[in-house]
Amino acid sequence: MEDVDLWRNDIREYEAAYLISELVGQAQKVLIVGPSWGRDFYTLAELGKQVLNMDIALQRHLPAMVQGDASRGFPFPTHFFDAVVMSEVLEHLIEDWVALEEAHRVLKDNGRLIVTVPFYSDQPLYHVRIHSSKTILRLLAASGFSADRIIYRGGVCIRFPRLVHAIRRFLSPVRLSTAWYRAAVMMDRWWGEQRWSQRWAKGAYILARKGESLNWRQINVEEFQH
Repeated sequence: MEDVDLWRNDIREYEAAYLISELVGQAQKVLIVGPSWGRDFYTLAELGKQVLNMDIALQRHLPAMVQGDASRGFPFPTHFFDAVVMSEVLEHLIEDWVALEEAHRVLKDNGRLIVTVPFYSDQPLYHVRIHSSKTILRLLAASGFSADRIIYRGGVCIRFPRLVHAIRRFLSPVRLSTAWYRAAVMMDRWWGEQRWSQRWAKGAYILARKGESLNWRQINVEEFQH
């Protein structure tokens, strides 16, 4: 249970779980691509969502688990889910556009895609894509999605986790941690929704919906023809 409860005791995990569940909103049938140890699964399941997990690695500790490579297709019917969550996944995929096209296929027409990515992160061996605030939006657009809401990551509180944890320990962690964490998330969310915050952002939470695909081939043709 220690891993399951980690998000409750770490402000970074708590913030991610809180904001992702907020972006999922009223969607009921949810697919999580890349659930890892299960933060988003347990958070959404506690909210009464019907949640399925899909991961390239078999996560034996998670129920409702399907093993599969997101860049090789999703083993689910078309227009099946109300929401698809891909948190810290796209930067791991060579064929990231395939995974997004599959997310587009399995989502209902009014469905929600929730994506989170780090910005300018190439240190881990498994990061094969490097995103900025602009490139992730272009990738989504080329895959038939338009960003409906963006919360840039790295706000006031999340920038100083040691200070936050020190204050939390000074106060009563059992009695006040939830209220403190929620207040911190509210401040970070406000910061992250200001356009100027992207200048210092370490990543983003994005709510995207189905829209017109950006014809990037034609854009390149028009730009570079001579």
